[in-house]
Amino acid sequence: MTTRRALYLNYVIKRDVRIDILRALAIFCIILAHTAPIETIFIIRNFDVTLMAFLMGASFYLSNQKHGGYAYGNYLIKRFNRLVLPAWKFLVCFFILFYVLSLLLSESFYFSYENILKSFLMIQGETYMWILAVFFMVALVSPFVLQISNRIKSNLVYFIMLVGAYLTYHYIIIIFNESISNTQIQELFQNFIVNGIGYSLVAAIGIRLYKIDKNKLLLISSLFLLLFITLSIYHDFTPIQTFKYPPSIYYFSYGLFVSMLLFYLLSFDKIKSMFNFKFTIWLSTNSLLLYYYHTIPIYLLKFQGDYLPKWIEMNFVTRFIFLFGFALVMVFIHNIVKKKIPKTKHS
Repeated sequence: MTTRRALYLNYVIKRDVRIDILRALAIFCIILAHTAPIETIFIIRNFDVTLMAFLMGASFYLSNQKHGGYAYGNYLIKRFNRLVLPAWKFLVCFFILFYVLSLLLSESFYFSYENILKSFLMIQGETYMWILAVFFMVALVSPFVLQISNRIKSNLVYFIMLVGAYLTYHYIIIIFNESISNTQIQELFQNFIVNGIGYSLVAAIGIRLYKIDKNKLLLISSLFLLLFITLSIYHDFTPIQTFKYPPSIYYFSYGLFVSMLLFYLLSFDKIKSMFNFKFTIWLSTNSLLLYYYHTIPIYLLKFQGDYLPKWIEMNFVTRFIFLFGFALVMVFIHNIVKKKIPKTKHS
């Protein structure tokens, strides 16, 4: 490793604010998507989940460089405690809240037993928790992807392997998924295997990110743009949202084009300084909590919309203010309460 490359890695390992800026942008766009924005905005922001998976790969690489690797069993426990357990705790509070509301308003409970079970299983389409299953599956695979990346010195060879993996995913895994006739089995297979493999391939690019020269980032972004345009023509300009469940190469090509381009642009200090604020870091650090809490006002609007101020439903901007503002307040309260609770000391 050259001295220049070593200095660069030492710098970014401390904390790469580019990841914080992009993670803040991603959570902003995900919440925006749930406000039913105008079609143009909905289409443009459709890189958000791909960006999240891409950043997971980059963050995992930096964390591994900083801490020198993990025992896989301990790593899985930490990821479970970070991604799955908090989601389950939130869901318990979520369903209790809406059960109490249904009692106070003398209404039937809004969720069936199947809804609740699927929510805890993080099945796609139930209380927005499917994205946590994606993150956990990506976390399961990332250590193995990193091992492969470390053994392959050539970026060209690494990306050729990824192209092969993407083609296998697209033409074998997705087609097999579509051939499953049992609805429940197909639902589980798509939710965990298909989504897990697809977004892990995205994370694999993030894992390699810091071994790519800055100027090459723009080249790779351009290649993904070319692929996206080609597939857009092939699919007669069908919106990529149609290809999100399960995620196809057409959907990923747009997200990776934007992700690589944004990371490249933020490599310039002047651009990065425009977004490098404490609030940005706070949004990034609390992105999971923001995601959890923004689901509450979504269902408040759905089930108790008649009891809420009419201005909220004026347009997507007011809906976004309500969702994002509610989530911000809840995260602030959450963090204050968490600080008040004494931590258990381990011997």
